[in-house]
Formats: sequence, C-alpha cells, structure tokens
Amino acid sequence: MMLLKMIASSHLSEPRIQRKLALFYLLWGITGVWSSQVIVPKQVNAVLGRNVTLDCTVDVGSNLTLTQSSWERRLPTGSVTVAVYNPRFGISIPPEFSQRLYFRSPSSHDATIVLENVGFSDVGMYTCKVATFPLGNTQASTTVTVLVEPKVYVSAGSSALIDGGNETVVATCIAERARPAAEVSWESNLFGQSDVQLYNEANGTTSVQARYLWQPTRHVQGHTLTCVVRHPALQTDFRIPYQLNVQFAPDISVVGYDGDWYVGRENVQMTCKANANPPAHHFRWIRLDSEMPEGVEVMNSTLLFLRPLQRNDSGVYRCEVANDINLRSRDVRILIQDQSRAERSNSIAVAGAVMGAVLALFLITVFIIVIVTARKAPPPAFSDKVIDLPPTHKPPPPYSERAPAVPLGVHASQVAWLCQARRAERRYEQKEGPNTETPSSRGRQVKQPSPSQQSSRLEWVCHQSGSDRVYINHREHYV
Repeated sequence: MMLLKMIASSHLSEPRIQRKLALFYLLWGITGVWSSQVIVPKQVNAVLGRNVTLDCTVDVGSNLTLTQSSWERRLPTGSVTVAVYNPRFGISIPPEFSQRLYFRSPSSHDATIVLENVGFSDVGMYTCKVATFPLGNTQASTTVTVLVEPKVYVSAGSSALIDGGNETVVATCIAERARPAAEVSWESNLFGQSDVQLYNEANGTTSVQARYLWQPTRHVQGHTLTCVVRHPALQTDFRIPYQLNVQFAPDISVVGYDGDWYVGRENVQMTCKANANPPAHHFRWIRLDSEMPEGVEVMNSTLLFLRPLQRNDSGVYRCEVANDINLRSRDVRILIQDQSRAERSNSIAVAGAVMGAVLALFLITVFIIVIVTARKAPPPAFSDKVIDLPPTHKPPPPYSERAPAVPLGVHASQVAWLCQARRAERRYEQKEGPNTETPSSRGRQVKQPSPSQQSSRLEWVCHQSGSDRVYINHREHYV
C-alpha cells in the first residue's frame, strides 16, 4: 500500500513511472490470482499386493481455468502417461493400466489416483501435471516405494524341554520375505537369550529368524514368551505368544494321614498325588518293613483300609509314581496309637492337674512345719550371739600394745562368763570402795592382789569397749 501511495503521488505523466506501475500489476497478478500450485507427498510407501493412493491437490487461481490434469511415470526409456483428466473430454487411461488404475474424485482441485494390486514393477517416480489457461503447465513429483509385509510365525524347538537339561532352543520366531527386513525380538522375564539371523531371498526380500535359547526348569511350566515383529508395512507391532512346555518327572505328595491314627479308627485311607508332565500313568503302593497287612486294598493311587485300624498297621509305606520321564517315590511312616489325640490330651490334662494338686499340698505342709518349728525353738543363748570383728576403718593396735593372747583352747563361753563376772566385781568395788567385800568373796578369805598383779590373766583376756563383746585376733588365732 505504501508503494501504491508513492506511485500515485508521483507524476503519472512520466513514461518511466508508467512502466514501473505496469510491471507491478503484472507481478501481482502472476503470484496471486494468476498462479496455480500442485501439491503431492514426497514419498509414498505401497504394500505389495495392496492398493496405494497417489494424492495430488491442485490450487488454481480464480482467474485461471484448468484445462487438463495428468499423471506420468518416469522410466529409463522416458516418461509414460498413465492417466489423463480433461474437464471437457473426460478421463483417459492406457490399456495396461485400465484394469487397476483410476481417478479417485477428479475435479479442477483434485487429481488423485488409486493404483490397485501394487507389484515390484510399480516402483518408481510419478509426476502430477496440471495445465491451466492462460498460465500453462505446473507439476510436482513423488516416489513410490513397494514394501513387502512379512509372513510371521513361531515354531517350537527341535527337541523337547526337559527339566534340568542343557541350554536349548525353546522356540524360533520367523519374519519371512519382508522388504525391508523386519525387526524381530522376544519378550520374556526369563534369563534366556535371543539369537537373530538374516537370510536374503532371490526376489529382493529378506527373512529374519530369532531363536530363543534357555535352560529349562519345571518352575516356569506354562510360562508365555512373546515374539514381537516391527515393520513399516505393519500399522502396529505384530505379537505372537508362545507357551512353554517343560517336561518333568512326578512330584509326589501323600494326603490322608493326619498323624492321629489309633486302634479302632475306621474309614481311613491314603492317596498318592503327583504333579507331572506328561501326566503320570503308573501308581503303586508297597510296605517296606513288612508284608501288606490283610484288609488293606490298593485302588489306583489310593491305599484303603477296609477294616478298623490295628496296632500292627504301624509301619513304613511307599507310593511309587512314574511317567514318560522318570519314576519317583514317597515314603510315609504310620504310627498307630492306642488312643486318639483328644483322649491323650485329656489324660495329660488330668495327670497335670493331679501333679499340681500334690505339689501344692506338699508346699503347704512344708510351710506349716517351718512355722511351727520356729515358734517352738528356744531363744538363742548369750554365747550364740554373733561375735563381731573390729571395724575395718579402725586399724589394729601395734603388736607391743596388745594384751597377751589367750590360747584358743579356752572356750568362748567360759571367757564370756569370766568377763561378765569380772565386770560385775569392778562395778561393786567402785560403788562400795576398794576394800569392800564383794558378794563373790563373802564367806571366804580373799587375798587382795598387789598393784603389780592388777593385770591378771582375766584382765588381759577381758576388754571392756562399752558393751559385752569379745574381740578375736584373727591373725594370731587367739582370743
């Protein structure tokens, strides 16, 4: 708009300005109303044997008229027209394409064609051309690529899967004759590995084989592996499940014996059950420590006792089971009790109650005897008092200051009696006087000791320490 204003404001009479204005209108008409555009995809993938659509959208200006739209195929020898649409004269298709090529919805804005039953010979470059009046021809090209969808299947390994065997091929997933080569893999939570191999075919396709290798074990019997195939010709991933079939010897369990078989019990039996692949086909019951007792019958995998149990039914019984893999056995030791478990529990409870009562009575009797004996016992004599040792915090006097020791031959009770008598005499003398006759000396002539004789044997045996106690010199073993 700015350019138009500038031109309008200029002197239009000048020839140079008039030529510029004419050129401007020409360019604007060519790029706008006077233009056309052909739109096609850059590449089209076709699947072998299926139909493919070649889109061609035409954008024609309002001042242009579509005279014709056509498709050409480029060959090594030159270009060949495969389809023509003329709004006035109709559609024209060569005989070699008339049976499998057509316009989807021909119009002045759509030149799309459909090619049926695509083969390898259809690979190449295709060009969509549009002729308009008065502008002329406009074109755009696309490349057609033919894809071959793989044929996918899963096959079992060449050998059976035996529990505990060596690593072997469990299954093989094959994506056959694909173009380009398919991507093949295994999905599993087992600790196996995948081995992928590619084989080129004569027609330009490729076959892919993915083998899954694993060491068989019975614990994953029935587990499922999944083969996953990815290819441009497939709209979604192709998934094929494969169930493992691991063969193993019988795993035996015996049911029926509950540990409470007693003499006289009726309607008892033992059944031998086996988990095996392939299924078990042989069952046998035998007794190891003796002959099979009378009144016992084997029916398939069950051992029936047709009579009440007896004491001699105790023993070791064996169940044997076999399948195509191996033979297995399970031993059961049966003990026939004299009483049932409930009766034995009641007997134990009664015996425990009786023993508890006897023990309680015994304890009560002992308690009464102790109390009565304690009440009848005489009070302890003076000589039975505890002889205290000197305090540990007071060290013993020096050896020179110690009183002469009394041999241990002197009985402790005699020493205590003498000390008591001596202290009584001293108290009496202090009360009456030193020359007073003591009660113990009345009626007899008492000779007063001299001062040198004041420390008699009794005095250095008896030592008053505030209480009537006798200290023992434990180092010299004297009192």
